[in-house]
Parts: sequence; structure tokens; C-alpha cells
Amino acid sequence: MKRLLICLVFFLSLAQTVLAQTRDGEIQVVVGNGAGLRSPVRYDLDGAVEYFLNDKISFGLDFDVFLRSPVSYDFLGFARYHFEIPRWPKYSPYVGGGVGALINTRGQGWFDLMLPELGFLYEFTPHFYLGPNMSVHLLSGTNDTWDVQVLAQAAWRF
Repeated sequence: MKRLLICLVFFLSLAQTVLAQTRDGEIQVVVGNGAGLRSPVRYDLDGAVEYFLNDKISFGLDFDVFLRSPVSYDFLGFARYHFEIPRWPKYSPYVGGGVGALINTRGQGWFDLMLPELGFLYEFTPHFYLGPNMSVHLLSGTNDTWDVQVLAQAAWRF
């Protein structure tokens, strides 16, 4: 009985340590694909690098390629606020925003204001995550317009 109690205390302390892990200073690399929904609908390839300042706040750089004539490239700096849901610790929802530039192969360019960005990541392993992302982009430049991006994304955190 004494051994059982010692083992139980050991495993409970180990579980508490695992639950107390933090994202402070971690880097996350994200790849995704989806669509830009402004007419015409375009296929979107996405990549991002994100740095966690602490458990709640992260900053990063995002790069999108929209594959439809004209091909467009979007470079964006962003910030995110991450929520914690104690009941579902494997889900990591976030809200964010960012600014950047979008250019296409016809030489047109826009200032890109991304507001809001919504999504979540589900933790499959301590390093591998999957989840959706949706963002609204207000574009100002050659002509003012907007865009909505919907992505499926995979992330690796280290």
C-alpha cells in the first residue's frame, strides 16, 4: 500500500509538471493552405514564423502566395493573443491582427491591414499542432478592396 501511495504521488507530481509547461520563448513554424475568398476565389499557400513572448502574446511574420492570375504575394507582421481553456487544454484559440503589403505580378500593390484574425490550434503532440485560421484583410492602394482568407494549418513548435 505504501508503494502504491508513493507511485501515485510521483505520477501526480509528474502530471502537474507536464501541465505547467509554458510557451515562453518558443518558436512556432506554420504552413497552411486554403483560399482567398474575394472574387475571384484564389488558392492560398501560407507560411509563418511566430515567437511566443509569453504564454498569452506572440509576434510573427506571415507570407502568402495566392495562385491565380495575377499571382499575388502578401508579407505581413502580426501579433496574437492566445487564450487558455482549462476544460480543454489541448485547444489553443487565438485572436490577432497585423499590417503588411500585398503585391501582384502586374505590379499593383496594397497596404494590408489584417483585422481580425481568428483561429485555434489543436495539440496532437507537445510539438505538432493542427487547426483552422480565418482573417479579414482591408487592402488600400491602387484601388481599395478587402479579402477574407480561410486556411487549414499545421504547426511545429520548438
